[in-house]
Amino acid sequence: MRADDGPPVVLVTGWAGSGRSTVLAEVRAVLRAEERVVTGVRLTRDGVPVGVHDDGSPPPRGNGHVPVPFGPAAGAHDDPAVARRAAAATAAWVTGRDAVVVVDDAQWMDADTVAVLEALAHRLTGTSVHYVCAIAMPGPEPLRAVGLPALERLRARGLVATVRVPGLDADQTAQVVRDTLGAVPTPELLTWVRGHSRGLTAVVAGAAETLRHTDRVRLVSGHAYLVPDAHAEPGPDTAAALQENVRRLGPRIWRTATVAAALQPAGSALPGLLATALETTAEDACDRLAELRATGILHRRSTGRWQFIVPLLGAGLRAALGPYERRVLATLVVRAVWDGRATLDRPALADLVVLAGRLLPADRAYDELIAAGSEAVPGVVPRREERWWAAAIELAGTAAERLRARYEFIRAAERAGDADASLAAIREMLDDETIPHPTRHALYPVLVLGLHSAGDTAELDAIATGPAPTLWEVDDATRAICQVIARALRGRWGAAYALLNLTRPHWSAEPTTREMGELIEWVGDLFAGRVPATDAPSVLDGEPTVLDPARIRYRAQWAIASLVAMGDVRGAREVVRRSGLAEAELVPQHRAVFALLEGRPEASELAQRAIADPGSHMFEIGRASFYQQFTGLMVVRGQLTAARQTIASARGEVPVLSHLLDMVEGVIDLGLGDLATATARVEGALDQARGESLLVGADLLLCLLVQIDVICEDFERARLRAGELDEVAAVLGTPRALLHASFGRAMAHADADETAECLRIARDTGQEFDGAQLGMRLARMGLVEADELLRIYAFYERIDAPLARYWTRTAMEISGVPVPGRSVTKAENERLLGQLLTEGLTNRQIAHVLGSSEKSVEGRLGRLFSRTGYRSRIELAAALLEGTYDH
Repeated sequence: MRADDGPPVVLVTGWAGSGRSTVLAEVRAVLRAEERVVTGVRLTRDGVPVGVHDDGSPPPRGNGHVPVPFGPAAGAHDDPAVARRAAAATAAWVTGRDAVVVVDDAQWMDADTVAVLEALAHRLTGTSVHYVCAIAMPGPEPLRAVGLPALERLRARGLVATVRVPGLDADQTAQVVRDTLGAVPTPELLTWVRGHSRGLTAVVAGAAETLRHTDRVRLVSGHAYLVPDAHAEPGPDTAAALQENVRRLGPRIWRTATVAAALQPAGSALPGLLATALETTAEDACDRLAELRATGILHRRSTGRWQFIVPLLGAGLRAALGPYERRVLATLVVRAVWDGRATLDRPALADLVVLAGRLLPADRAYDELIAAGSEAVPGVVPRREERWWAAAIELAGTAAERLRARYEFIRAAERAGDADASLAAIREMLDDETIPHPTRHALYPVLVLGLHSAGDTAELDAIATGPAPTLWEVDDATRAICQVIARALRGRWGAAYALLNLTRPHWSAEPTTREMGELIEWVGDLFAGRVPATDAPSVLDGEPTVLDPARIRYRAQWAIASLVAMGDVRGAREVVRRSGLAEAELVPQHRAVFALLEGRPEASELAQRAIADPGSHMFEIGRASFYQQFTGLMVVRGQLTAARQTIASARGEVPVLSHLLDMVEGVIDLGLGDLATATARVEGALDQARGESLLVGADLLLCLLVQIDVICEDFERARLRAGELDEVAAVLGTPRALLHASFGRAMAHADADETAECLRIARDTGQEFDGAQLGMRLARMGLVEADELLRIYAFYERIDAPLARYWTRTAMEISGVPVPGRSVTKAENERLLGQLLTEGLTNRQIAHVLGSSEKSVEGRLGRLFSRTGYRSRIELAAALLEGTYDH
């Protein structure tokens, strides 16, 4: 527009919601700044031009007139002379003012207006006057019929330029999603939003809302995670702005678009199915699809498959159909696949079978769902499995088929973490007197686990303490196992193990309870130190006919959960290897805890994902260890308050080994300078563990107590604790227990040689995180060599732990070890200080954490506020939380 020979007409095109009006507002603002005369016009849906103010708003009634240098002239389309006269009159007005005319919603131009605009383009050639017209795509029929030929004529003479408003880029999309969800989106979530919205501004926010309302997004620690296989059809208001534009194209296109949206999975078979659905000819169906292509709604790929250019528009159009019609159209697609006219992968076909339901032949539909459920890798798409088995229940033709589908539905619901659905299905089966007794008895342990996941503590307590109504009709073996599980889930591990031994004659005599009883017994013996952790792989042993892949996987998950609770990374990895489990088949929390224990950079991300989408509620035994490791990582990152909040939330679901969480809270108490609370908390947790005959975690608690004793200069007590650590290590024999025993000796005796041995054990056994933690504590006593200090410092950089790096730098300075990367230290210290502010800590607490004085903290904060321009702790904390702080 600034060029002397620039075209007089500029078309700004884009889908509804792409930000065309925003572009026009920015154009107006720039031109106004350059002191150009700008006149605004907006067309109504019936093509009437209305003058608007500079901000794009229409003039208030009775408050003055805004000139309208644009509009139709009756007969202009049919008579070029009329168009030229109208253009001459308008050109005289705008050229006299050297104006730029900005026209919004120009897609509503009628044929006469298009004719005047074309004539104006010729008349304004060589002047500095421009018409900037925003057109929402797809354009309505009148504009396409007369506008496209006129556009081609103007383009041939260089009298028009077209600017397409691009979609939001990755950073812009992330900001919109963040504003919508109030959390930082993960890359997977962003990929989904961009792919389904094509970056259109209005649709991006709608896509994020769709995820929220269909339970496909979970918020954890300020991050938004996509739940990959959750499924719920978007509502009919999805991509509402785009749907409205499609409606404006007329009933024929609207009808074609909605039906095509439902038939889209048929791929290249879409034209034929569209003809069937609309009861029209194949030729007319092809013409209809061509119309959708011409308007930019639909695209045909080189493979022959049809695709909506904006996928969420397709979802919204499909949702606009009635439920029954969606079922009918799903039936057409399924039959096309069965007939060989279309191809779909098994899961996608099963989803359509679920939608079609009994409109399909029940026996074949049932077989299709059974095949999909049987072929699915357990735990990969549990929510879809749950839907498939639920539909199979309704389609089952015999009692045996229905029994299988009901049982598999319960297993799928359990894997999906859907405790309410699992419980409801179990209760329904238990009320059915036709269910065989072996099946009924196998359901009761799952029921008990589901009660815990659903938070039904009253019924759990009733089961744990005696015959509950739930268990009146079970045999002694099942009752015993259920009571054992209930006691363990309520945190009464000692009572659970005692009952297990007392009732051995009952549960060991029944195949349905023997496996569970043996597993619980092995875990109890392991946690009490009665069996070595090296025996864990033997849990997988058994007769091949008895231990099918599903049972091996089940036993392996128990063994892995138990070993990670013991801190035995390598032992747990060996179980994974022996069982043949792929990484994707592990419970999400197990994948995360491996990364946490091994100190991998992705540990925090995996942990947050595991909280967002935990999957199965069957393996409670490893959750305490998971939360202990994750909150330990949060602490070294300076997220002290957030760690406490996470622990408080976790206590509601982690009754087993909850003393592991007390250890982390003790570390936080210690960091904040509250030694008395830390000591009382950790000693109480140790007494609790001993009362339940548990040695697991005792090494962690005793380690912390040794450190507290040394800080308090009670070296005699510290040496006594170190002796207790040696005893625990001798019984447990796990790498973590041996590591902590070595640490206890090093700290209690200020022994540099024992310090070196402690760090060697950590390296040799793959305990990087624990090794760094213990090494940092010893370094503050001046016991760690320079090369080890540098290794610890680099490790904390790898896992992004600024608080631990600060503590390590302090130790390095005490030991006279040069700190590498001094240029980034100041920025990192500022970031840490800001993080501690966001945690809501007082200056005194921050001083304790940093090992400095309150006056020093006040001085640092003053300099930070002065440099950044923030005026208060609240402003700075908000900037950090919102991601707008730039140190």
